Amino acid sequence: MNNKLKKITPFLILSIASIVYAIVIVIKERNLSWGIFVVVGLIVIGILLFGIDFGLKKWLNNYKKIFLTEIALALLVIIIYDYKFNRTKTLIIPTEFNESYVTIIYGVENSKDLSISALTWNKSIEIPKSGILLTSSDFNENLRETEIKMNSGIFLGSDETEKGFVRMTESEFQSNGRNYKFRTWKIQDGFCCMYTSEEVKKYKAELKTEFEKIKASR
Repeated sequence: MNNKLKKITPFLILSIASIVYAIVIVIKERNLSWGIFVVVGLIVIGILLFGIDFGLKKWLNNYKKIFLTEIALALLVIIIYDYKFNRTKTLIIPTEFNESYVTIIYGVENSKDLSISALTWNKSIEIPKSGILLTSSDFNENLRETEIKMNSGIFLGSDETEKGFVRMTESEFQSNGRNYKFRTWKIQDGFCCMYTSEEVKKYKAELKTEFEKIKASR
C-alpha cells in the first residue's frame, strides 16, 4: 500500500473533520453564545484524536493493526455512549387515554416486576387505564430515556399527535408507615408541557389517595 495512504487512518480523518467543523461553525455563526462550548469541544476532541492516532502509529507501527484498533476504539465509544444515554423505556398507554398523568410507583409488594437489568437496552411497559402502574421493582431499576406511545403505535411528541409529555419532579409519599417513590410524566395537548410546584404537591396528595384505593381493592 502507498505510504501516503497508510498515514490516512480513521482517527486522523475524524480529527481533521472535527476541527474543520469547528471552524465552519465559527465562520457561519455570528453570535456563538452557548455554541462556543461546542466549538471548544470539537477542537479538544480533534486534538485528542490526533494525539491518540499519533501514539498508535508510534506504538503499533503496522497500518492494519492501527486501522483495526481505531475502528474497535470508535465502536467501543459508540457502544458506551449509547448504553449510558440511549437506553430507553417505552410506556404504552391506551389509545383513548384520558388521564393527565402517567405514574410508576416503585417497591409495591405483590406487584409485577419491571424486569430491567444492567443488560436491558429497551423495555416496553404497559400502563393501565388509570395511568398508575404499581411495581415491586426498586426505584433505581430504570432506563435513562423515556418514550410514551399509544396502543396504535403513535408516539407522544411526534407529528402524528398533538399530545406531548414531560417528566415531572420525582418524589415519594408515605402510606401505612412505608415510603413509596414514584416517577410521573405529565401529558398535555397543544403547547406542552409545564407544571408548578403546587401542581406537584396537589398531585402527590391525590396519588397517595388513589394508591391506597388500588391497594385496598386487591
